[in-house]
Amino acid sequence: MRAGVEVYRTAFALAPTDPAVSPRLLAALSRNAGSVIGAFAGEELIGFTYGFLGSDSSTVYHYSQVAAVLPGWQGKGVGRTLKLSQRDYVISTGVTVMRWAFDPVRTHNAHFNFDVLGATGRWFTRDLYGVEDSGRDPGMRTDRLIVEWDLVGHPARNLPRPPYTGWGEVRREDDGDALVGMPRDWDALVARDRGAASHLRDDLAAALTGLTGEGFEAISCQTCDGHTAVYRLRKGGDRCPA
Repeated sequence: MRAGVEVYRTAFALAPTDPAVSPRLLAALSRNAGSVIGAFAGEELIGFTYGFLGSDSSTVYHYSQVAAVLPGWQGKGVGRTLKLSQRDYVISTGVTVMRWAFDPVRTHNAHFNFDVLGATGRWFTRDLYGVEDSGRDPGMRTDRLIVEWDLVGHPARNLPRPPYTGWGEVRREDDGDALVGMPRDWDALVARDRGAASHLRDDLAAALTGLTGEGFEAISCQTCDGHTAVYRLRKGGDRCPA
């Protein structure tokens, strides 16, 4: 459990004094309907995920709070294996829906959630945790897109590669889909021009607030060139947020 906390700190660039997660909380979750799952290379813990049971007025679901992988192991399938292992555990408990939240400026995560796992971005929440005081984006809002994953469904998404769409711009397609362009590498933009990154976060927040308010859901995020990734949103059913 302590090793999991260190993986968390390393993956999200937290200082030793910054809040993370308590080993005692992880131990309690593992014994009380929560999921605590680790990925190992030999005896070294290289990634872990944890979650807990949640519900709203219509759905019982497992809420996946964190999936963290050490930087040197990212992009090698560890995150996917963790999520699939968490999926198997959740199904074994009789629950068939999982939810989690991620920062939508990080388009690599969006691609993984939507195009690899087949989850759907249903709700946008502005500043979910308050202003970031640690980690990778100190001083910025903690905007989050809340994802829902049907663990027993197999959505057939044969989606075309999107056309170029300007960063922060909303493009309406003839088929009714909406596209929103964003940088492929958010951290590089922040390092190069923090002011521009802050304005772009505002633009994305406005776009997602408007589109989700109209009933659109995020179903894909694919690259269209070396610098740009494009969200694809489509009208979906009405659901209550967590």
